[in-house]
Amino acid sequence: MIVESLADGARRHIQEWIATGELKPGQQIKEEEIANRLNISRPPIREAFKTLEAQGLVVRKPRRGVFVTEMEEKDIWEVYTLKATLYEMAAALLVENITTQQIHELETFCKEMESCVNNTPPDILAYQKFHQAFHLRTLEIAGNERLKQIATNLHQQIRRFSYRTLQDKDHLHSSLGYHKKIVEAIAQRQKTTACRLMKKHVLDALAVLLDCHIAAQGETWEIPAWEPQRQDEVMPEEIAPIDDRSAGFEKN
Repeated sequence: MIVESLADGARRHIQEWIATGELKPGQQIKEEEIANRLNISRPPIREAFKTLEAQGLVVRKPRRGVFVTEMEEKDIWEVYTLKATLYEMAAALLVENITTQQIHELETFCKEMESCVNNTPPDILAYQKFHQAFHLRTLEIAGNERLKQIATNLHQQIRRFSYRTLQDKDHLHSSLGYHKKIVEAIAQRQKTTACRLMKKHVLDALAVLLDCHIAAQGETWEIPAWEPQRQDEVMPEEIAPIDDRSAGFEKN
């Protein structure tokens, strides 16, 4: 059994508070307040801040302290599109070497995610936990350590936006559907299909986030000309088993 260190525990709590919006973009995070809240000393908090800064979740400002990172529209677009490409790459790598036992592990994560979705109300935090575990496992199986590290850091940077989009019931069910189809494609060794679904499910989340912003602000984001177009995409429930010989990547 792995025992969590005080620094890791502090990091995990702060990550969760940022993801749920309890700690807002631009808000200062004070060592003393976190130490009192978690009933621990300050050194583990400082250690947690170092990790969070490396992940891009907080920023240190000289003589001012530590603040939650603020992300502009372009930052969000860059992270989502890069994450989509890295996840696609991981899918290509893992299909070649994944074992039956490892496929069962991914199926188990999907069952846990489905259980979270079926709760009343849906347990978004728990869904995120199993969702993150699913993708971490795919990255581990892919066997590229640098790919895993970069993709994991990118995921942490946009977890707060993932929490927001998963509040949308349709997107939550769509997300679950994508992951089931991804595992199905991997199990059938359909590399092209698995890669396409892995990439599309991230880009669909970006499109939902754009829609949420438009609905809340009444204005569009000024992002690069390229953006995902969901209306022409095939959703998970419409995807039948696909022969890799006829499947192709989307050109983005």
